[in-house]
Formats: sequence, structure tokens, C-alpha cells
Amino acid sequence: MPSKVSCLYVLTVVCWASALWYLSISRPSSSYVGQLAVPARKTAKSKNVTFSNIRTRPLNPHAFDFVVNEPKKCEADDPFLVILISTTHKEFDARQAIRETWGDESTFADIRVITLFLLGKNTDAVLNQMVEQESQIFHDIVVEDFVDSYHNLTLKTLMGMRWVATYCPKAKYVMKTDSDIFVNMDNLVYKLLKPTTKPRRRYFTGYVINGGPIRDMRSKWYMSRDLYPDSKYPPFCSGTGYVFSADVAELIYKTSLHTRLLHLEDVYVGLCLRKLGIHPFQNSGFNHWKMAYSLCRYRRVITVHQISPEEMHRIWNDMSSKKHLRC
Repeated sequence: MPSKVSCLYVLTVVCWASALWYLSISRPSSSYVGQLAVPARKTAKSKNVTFSNIRTRPLNPHAFDFVVNEPKKCEADDPFLVILISTTHKEFDARQAIRETWGDESTFADIRVITLFLLGKNTDAVLNQMVEQESQIFHDIVVEDFVDSYHNLTLKTLMGMRWVATYCPKAKYVMKTDSDIFVNMDNLVYKLLKPTTKPRRRYFTGYVINGGPIRDMRSKWYMSRDLYPDSKYPPFCSGTGYVFSADVAELIYKTSLHTRLLHLEDVYVGLCLRKLGIHPFQNSGFNHWKMAYSLCRYRRVITVHQISPEEMHRIWNDMSSKKHLRC
């Protein structure tokens, strides 16, 4: 017959195992691997439930840490424009082409421009190490510890908004774009933003899209009815390139904490803008498609999509060397 001591020991082990099992299934998850997942929330005890704490509890706490950061980028002088470029680990050639062309921070003598590349963490440790080394050389990379994937592009954009609100709140304007975009900086700075005029507030512009969710599961832009039941999206700007006043960065980031996440980042930003009562302005200079190169055509636009690193250099050199030619 087992002794009382041995029975007590077995009972203790079973209790600990049960407790560990319970914790493993009840702990909130912040994993965003693969498809973007909303972190599970703990159920509040009934005695603490009030209308106030229900409204203010973050739906999406964005509980990620900066693992590569440039917190002092804006300390010396408040920039006129911060450019946030969504990129992936393997796109070094694209980042370098941007650094050497339109993203060169020393292009303008009269205004300060900051260029930052946005990434998550890669599942390949070697690629993460290469990006860290690249950051030590160029000091223009920001990384948070979510998994870098297509379905996490929204997190990448929100990271950029958070960075501006935290480390560069006195910037005048922000541009969010992608690493395969050519930007006509003269048109962006002098024709659209106009440094000599009073900075705008609650301003947002780009190529405005009025559309609805695609229900075809084969589509890259598929949106399930569970995630978004409505038949129309609010007006939103194509994620290939949009510009906003820097005060909007903090507004969007804080609004996102209480807005259900969607993996289509440009649509999601549009949802946040609707909550804020900010209406994006249409600007035909923002092109979200590829456009055959012509010196005169490219002089009239702000952005062009699907530009390779080689094309980036060729276009930039041509436009820079032929400023004296008339169209």
C-alpha cells in the first residue's frame, strides 16, 4: 500500500502539471506568424468590468520591441520630411539604389529629409544579421520583432507611424512608400509640400481608391467576410505611396490600438482615417502602376511603381543631367 508521503508527492506533481497546462492554453498570444492574428485577450473578472475599461482596453497593443532602431535620427534638427520605405531583407540592391538616387538625404541643401527602411524579423538568422550589419553602416533601418511577411505589412506601417510619433514628432511631413517605387523628389517637395508655406495639419494625400473587398480566395487582396463584412471600404490611398502631415502618424498609431487589424495595410490605414474624420485628398501625381519611361512624363509625376534598382539609377541620372531641357 503506498505511503502517505508518496501519495502527497504524486498529487503535487499532478497539480503543477495541470497548472502549467492551464497557463499554456490561457496565456494571450502575440504571434503574427503567417496570417495576421489578433492577440487573444484575457477575460476580466466580473467585479472589475466597467464601461470605461471596456472602451479603453487596447484591442491591438502592438507589443513589439525595436530590435534595430535609430532613436537619435531627429535629435540634431527637426526634418521637413521623413520617408518610410517598406522593404524586405533580401532587397539590399533596391535599398542601395534608393540611397544613391531619390532617397539620398543630402539631395536638398535648404531642407532636411530623413530616409528610413522598415522591416520585421526574418525567420533566417543570417538575413537578420546581414540587415543589422547594413544598419551599422548606413543608420537608416528600423526593425521590430514581428515576423516579416506579406500578411504583416500592416504591422510594418504601424511601426513606422509609431517611430515618427516617438522619435520624430516635430517633423513636418511623412511619406510612406515601397522599395520598388521611383519618387520625383522635386515634385514632392516643391510642388506638393512647398517648404515656404505653413505646414498643414490632419493632411493625407495620395492615389485615392474607392472600392470594396475582393471575396475571391485566389486573389492576393482576398478579404473574408469574417474579417470585413461590409461591401465597401472607406476611401484609402494606395500603399505604393502616400504623404501625410506628421501629426497624423500619432493619430493613426493610437487609433490602431483600438481598431481590428486587417492584413491589407492601405485599407487598414483608410479605416483609421475614417475613425479620425480625416479625408484623403486625391492627387493624380501618385501612380500605383508601372509607366514606360519618358523624361517629360516622369517630370509630371510624384511616384511610379515597379521600378528595378537598375531602372532607378538610369531614370535618376537622366532626369538629373537633363534639367535644362524643356518638354
